[in-house]
Amino acid sequence: MATDIPNNTNLADNASEIATEVSFPHVEQIEPSQHLKREPSPPDLKSTENRLRPAGDIINRIIWDESFKPDKYVIVFLDRFEGELEVSFAGWKKESTDEEFIPQHRVLYIRHINGDIVWDRRRRVDTIFNSGNSAFSELAFLN
Repeated sequence: MATDIPNNTNLADNASEIATEVSFPHVEQIEPSQHLKREPSPPDLKSTENRLRPAGDIINRIIWDESFKPDKYVIVFLDRFEGELEVSFAGWKKESTDEEFIPQHRVLYIRHINGDIVWDRRRRVDTIFNSGNSAFSELAFLN
């Protein structure tokens, strides 16, 4: 009854012999220690730069922070057909199911009603959180 089961040790020996005989002429053989020696990768530039906070963060801060008054701010966005358009914070629709929903990636800038730009994607200005280029403008007086 045990005679029907093949001896696996012979198969394993044959497999190792076959594997050592196979060669790939188009593949370059390298020493095992050679692939472990790597050049240090250059530092990631994104980790050193001050990233601009997304429009959603600015909008939420203006809406929920009591020190800001949402009725004093205007959102300027890029419409696919009509170009740059403005909408007040009261008219801003955040729900994607809303018919007048504006995706946050279309927001160009947010400005105060007195004309001051508080967030601008193109110029990387953010005076709400001081992210982007705004963080460096605060240090300009040190020069």
